[in-house]
Amino acid sequence: MYPFKEGQSVVRNRWYLAGFAHEITRTPMERTILGKPVVFYRTTAGVPVAMHGICPHRYFPLAQGKLQGDSIVCGYHGFVFDADGKCSEIPSQGTGAGFCQPTYPLEQRGPLCWIWMGDKDRCDTALLPPHEDFGIGVGGWRASSYNHFLMKGRYQLLIDNLMDLTHLPYLHFHIPGGEAMKKMAMREEDRPASYRLVRTGKLPWNGFADLVWGAENRYEGIADWESITDFYGPELIRTNFPLFTRVPGHDVVPPALGHLHILHGITPETETTTHYFGFSIRNFRLQDEALDEFQLESDKKVRGQDVVAIEAIEPRLDRAAAFQRELLVRSDGPAVKVRKIVQSMLDAER
Repeated sequence: MYPFKEGQSVVRNRWYLAGFAHEITRTPMERTILGKPVVFYRTTAGVPVAMHGICPHRYFPLAQGKLQGDSIVCGYHGFVFDADGKCSEIPSQGTGAGFCQPTYPLEQRGPLCWIWMGDKDRCDTALLPPHEDFGIGVGGWRASSYNHFLMKGRYQLLIDNLMDLTHLPYLHFHIPGGEAMKKMAMREEDRPASYRLVRTGKLPWNGFADLVWGAENRYEGIADWESITDFYGPELIRTNFPLFTRVPGHDVVPPALGHLHILHGITPETETTTHYFGFSIRNFRLQDEALDEFQLESDKKVRGQDVVAIEAIEPRLDRAAAFQRELLVRSDGPAVKVRKIVQSMLDAER
């Protein structure tokens, strides 16, 4: 499936974002991940559980049942499944069954819950994205602005979108400074945790900066800044607001002009639909709830524009790709490299 070789198009052996920690509660919730319905809930001790979401008796969705202690009770015939999947009670016959409903490893790290849907013998928490690398659980950083879209498009279209930011002045034309993304100097870095793309540019102060960093921190003239994109894997990409490297009138960048990173959790629902999770993390204005709200609304608007574009492409994509070869240009270089990384992961699973 475009843009990969024929066969499997989704990498299975990765930790994918199942949801935000606050979404998984004592009320069962269903979410389809990698083509499988999964029911999520918490035990009485607060431990998150991920179980195959369809009752094996009459295929009723378990999320429409209820919890009984640490177990989930099917809402159709009352079959009871313990947190480890064991069928412990069948009311109609007063017994359990020698049957175990599939469960999936689920790891909570701070505000994020990660699920492993791949081979059990390859599951390793050491393969989780490095949260400390983007500030989760690190002092002096604040995470906020959690949001989720269910996108009717394959996950690689979203990865392509995030690796090529030359669409900013056209798709996100409401953001000041987008014109600077048309032609930027770029360099690539291969890091232990990620493949990194660094773009550099210059930026005058503008009204958008007033909203993010505060008008009281205005500078005069032109500042130097970097735009960093980190590809941690098909499940997670980090982008950012401008990271100032030189500010006129200052020997060092003032702490008030700190870093604001945007995290993009990418979880295939099916081969052609995707859960798109977003949140941000910053090291300034740590107690400012007004900035949280501004960032949430800004983030949802930008992601929504990306979703609209990708959903316009998906139903036309296979026919278009069959009709003409894709036109790739210089700015597509990083996206093409990432496609090759993902293809190597798919090849390893064949």
